[in-house]
Amino acid sequence: MESTKKNTKEWQQTLDALESVAKGKVIAAKEVHEWLNSWGTDNELEVPKLKTSTDMLKD
Repeated sequence: MESTKKNTKEWQQTLDALESVAKGKVIAAKEVHEWLNSWGTDNELEVPKLKTSTDMLKD
């Protein structure tokens, strides 16, 4: 039963993420990786900002 709840939650998160992408709301993977790699360092980066797909094309 617990496994089913976890799978349902993960599936909903996937659907929510796909909906965000469909609406053009994205964060560049490179920015996420740079942010994660900065964790625990003296120069920890701020959380990447949500961008539209149009903004991504400008970068």
